[in-house]
Amino acid sequence: MNISLIYLKKLNPYYIKRLRAQIIAAVITFGCMVAALLLMAICALGEINYPDNLWKGILGEAVGEGYRGMYAVACVYRNRIHQGMPLGCVALGRKDLDKFVGKCLPFHHLIAKKVVRDVFENNAKDITGGATHYDNVEAFGMPSWAKNMQVTCRIGRHTFWKERG
Repeated sequence: MNISLIYLKKLNPYYIKRLRAQIIAAVITFGCMVAALLLMAICALGEINYPDNLWKGILGEAVGEGYRGMYAVACVYRNRIHQGMPLGCVALGRKDLDKFVGKCLPFHHLIAKKVVRDVFENNAKDITGGATHYDNVEAFGMPSWAKNMQVTCRIGRHTFWKERG
C-alpha cells in the first residue's frame, strides 16, 4: 500500500476516519507494523489544531447568536484551517477578552465549549456551505473584501462568504 502523506493531508476528515477504521482492521487481522505506523500518521493528520481559548473567541464573535450562530462561526474557522488560512478570529486579539468573557453567563461558556468540541473534535457538519469569511453586515456595512466573494448563507446576524469558483 503506497499512500503519500501529502495526499492524506488533502483528504476530507470523513475519509480519514474510514481509513483509520480500515487500518485498525488490518492491524488486528495481520498484526502488521507498517499498518500501525500508517495509522499513527493518519491520526496525527486528522486532528485539527486550534487554540485552547478558541471558545472565548467564539463568545467574543457570536455570544448573542446562540448555539447555531456560534456553531456557524466555528465552522468558518475550521474551513479556514483546512484551507491553510490563518484562523482569523479577531476577538482572540481583544485586550479585554477575558473581562468580556467574565461578563458572559456561565451558560454561554458551556455553549461555546460544546461548539468547539462538536466542530473540531467530533467533526460535525458544516452548516455554512464552505464559508471562509463572515461579518455582521447590518452592524458594520458590507466589507470591502466581500465584493468578489459568494454569499453562502445568512445565520442570525452574520452573513457568510467563500471565494467564487
